[in-house]
Amino acid sequence: MEIFMNGNKNIIILSEKIGLYHVLTKCFAPKYRICRYGHDEWGRKSRELPVLQKDTILFVIETENETLDTLHQIKKIRLGAFAGLILVVSDAEDRERQIREKVSFIHAGADEYLAYPQTQEEILVSIEALVRRCEKKGFFSVKVGGSSISIIPQKREVLLEGKTIAFTKLEFKILKYLILHLNQVVPHKELYEAVWGKEYLKDDENIMAHIHRIRKKMGDDLGKPKYIQNIYGIGYLMEGE
Repeated sequence: MEIFMNGNKNIIILSEKIGLYHVLTKCFAPKYRICRYGHDEWGRKSRELPVLQKDTILFVIETENETLDTLHQIKKIRLGAFAGLILVVSDAEDRERQIREKVSFIHAGADEYLAYPQTQEEILVSIEALVRRCEKKGFFSVKVGGSSISIIPQKREVLLEGKTIAFTKLEFKILKYLILHLNQVVPHKELYEAVWGKEYLKDDENIMAHIHRIRKKMGDDLGKPKYIQNIYGIGYLMEGE
């Protein structure tokens, strides 16, 4: 495994080749951490996926006539509630195989498919465009109560263990605010004024009603919630990483 340790976000390359790793390190470090795993090594490391993907914006998978393995990798990444982008770079030269792979990989959850004989410069331009898309998405993921929760603010979208949950505008704002203040007790007054944008008039029942609906939609145990905890007389807390 090669890893350029710097920056705040990861770009992970799954490939047996070293060339693309060097190109991306030169172009994107130190703003991003560039990590490369061989396919066999990734199979052993994939149990660490929830930790790795928390700070990952892009997976680049170089496939060498291993369509089924690549499909498995894409599905496993998406099942881990990864909210970033996935690019597949294939060595396929046959047009029929390229079409077959592109359809299969996109359906499985990839966002972009490139096939040789594109030059490294062309591949790099595509990766730069995907990185810009990732930055605009502004997604973030956390682990709370043993479950992965991903937030995509621009889409007002929440993924719980990879499954989309529909929230109202206020419910989304409450959940987002609590996640942005992970491991901090958020007082009722602070939460109300941040979400409703009004002066706090001890309207705790209104907050409680929304929290109750959020818990219900997330399938939480209403008697002993694991996602949003009550801090009696003070406010709410989400604990995670």
